[in-house]
Amino acid sequence: MVYGEQHTDFYASKTCKRCKGLIRTSSIFGYCEKCEEIMQDAYIRIKDYLEEFPGATTMEIQTQLDLSIKVIHHLITEGRVSLQK
Repeated sequence: MVYGEQHTDFYASKTCKRCKGLIRTSSIFGYCEKCEEIMQDAYIRIKDYLEEFPGATTMEIQTQLDLSIKVIHHLITEGRVSLQK
């Protein structure tokens, strides 16, 4: 391997836990670049919503923000979002 050349073999063997596509870059939460953007956007939207409506339920968040339950649950499981009052 030449100095400065990116080595992606390690990440090529990993799959995104949202879309199951290959992860070609370093990923803290296990998402490809596209899905990480989606998850980060969802995180920000949920965080802002919970600041305005503390104690909102998963169903309220899904309905009001038009997010999938799967995305919300991924963020909860990762500890990025907490719905506790």
